[in-house]
Amino acid sequence: MARMPREVMDVFNDPRSAKVLATAGTILEINVVPKGSLRAIDEETLAFADIFGDKTNKNLEVNKKVAVLAFKMDPVSGYQIKGTLQGFQTSGELFDKFAKEIRGRIKLDMRAVGTIRVDEVYAVAPPHPGRKIA
Repeated sequence: MARMPREVMDVFNDPRSAKVLATAGTILEINVVPKGSLRAIDEETLAFADIFGDKTNKNLEVNKKVAVLAFKMDPVSGYQIKGTLQGFQTSGELFDKFAKEIRGRIKLDMRAVGTIRVDEVYAVAPPHPGRKIA
């Protein structure tokens, strides 16, 4: 397990950041999707809303490993997290918080909140793109 530094959490929690989630069921079942709901909920955990996650969820049944990316342009900064899906929550405080935000922002209901344990953290922007930082 790794810990995200504050600057990494800030980029993941910035609504202006572009965010994506990549999964792989098998070598032929790679999937990458935008996940604007990705958030750092603490130094060791990311969470995302499961709204349309059919391909993503199929991959996660086979392989719990994920890669997520958050990137913003002003100022340029971005980070990749490699992690492990911990599971999906369909009720509780975290679920309620995400559901309220999703309904208010995009007027959709969500099925669950997925949580990801942070295993590794990498910079993807200058001055040291590709450098492992945690």
